[in-house]
Formats: sequence, C-alpha cells, structure tokens
Amino acid sequence: MTTAPTPTRVLAILAALLLGGCATAPPSTEATLLQINAAVNRQGVRCPRDSCQEDWPDPADLDRLKYWDCKAYAVAKADRLIRQYGYSPERLEYLLIAGPPLRVTHAALLVDGRWVMDLGLRCQVCELERFVDRATITGRLPVSELPLVMGVLAR
Repeated sequence: MTTAPTPTRVLAILAALLLGGCATAPPSTEATLLQINAAVNRQGVRCPRDSCQEDWPDPADLDRLKYWDCKAYAVAKADRLIRQYGYSPERLEYLLIAGPPLRVTHAALLVDGRWVMDLGLRCQVCELERFVDRATITGRLPVSELPLVMGVLAR
C-alpha cells in the first residue's frame, strides 16, 4: 500500500522540476567572464604607451605581436569566448569610450550588451553603466562586423 505524498514532498518535487532537478548550476556569467578576462590579461606584453596597434589585429596575428594594446586584448577576449566557450559572435561587441581618466579612446569587449571585459583601467569585468561612468561611448561594433569594416578601410 502506498501513501500519498505530503504537501511538503509535492512542493519539493515541483521545486526540483522548476529549478532543473539535481543538475549542477553552471557558473554565473560574471564569474566565467572574470576568469577568462584574467587569463587573457596575462597574455601578450602590454603596450608601453597608449596605443601600439594602428589597426585592429586579426586573432591569427596575436601571437606575432610584440606588444598588445587595448584593441589586441579585446580581440583576444572575443576570440577566446567564441572558440573555447562557444559564444555566438552576435553576443559580442567592441566598445570604444573616451573621457576621464583616459587620455585617448579606449577599446574593451562588451558581452550581451551588459558586461564589459577590460584591462582594469576602469574595471576588470563590470556592468556597462559602471564602466562608462563619466566617459562617453564613442563607438560600438559587433565583433562579427569587424572583418567587413577592416576590409572596407583597406581599400
């Protein structure tokens, strides 16, 4: 003879079903981005001045660069997210900002229109509003469109 489940047991079963059962929750987006950002920030040799690359580097050229500037780090982060973590390029944008305390326009990577991955001049990984704080967004370019833009500029 079986007994009916108690209301507490029914609630526990429903909660498990709604929350995905006993599957382990994936790491938070912010935690994953912090880990990737830190790893990429350790790559390359940082540019000794404000800018070392005249143009945006191709991901295939990163290993050959003598110095990495903010553009190279943004490209490397986008490449890592796409190739190693399966992010769709449509989720990623290059972000350009200008204003204090920066002397020149600065590039970073924007993920899902919310999270900025940077070198740490303004933050390491933070929400867009915090990153921009008193600066001005001077450009946003979807990662997938950079090769097209560079092709047009090369003509």
